Amino acid sequence: MALVVDSRYQGRGIGKALVEEAEHWAKRQRAVAVALNSGNREQRQGAHRFYLKLGYVKKSVGFFKSLAPASRLDGF
Repeated sequence: MALVVDSRYQGRGIGKALVEEAEHWAKRQRAVAVALNSGNREQRQGAHRFYLKLGYVKKSVGFFKSLAPASRLDGF
């Protein structure tokens, strides 16, 4: 699942409402935790602050290895 709020609408509580609804859904499925991946690029720092504010904690490190030519990896 991916949750994204267009930058023109950020700061209006939409992201918080989406995350809270996802958490409620997870509880109804009897999940005991929620894990998410937000990437570690500088552009993601605002998202990281957002998740910390909602009670999430930094918990893991991810790794990535390219198996394709660089031109096929635009956006990673």
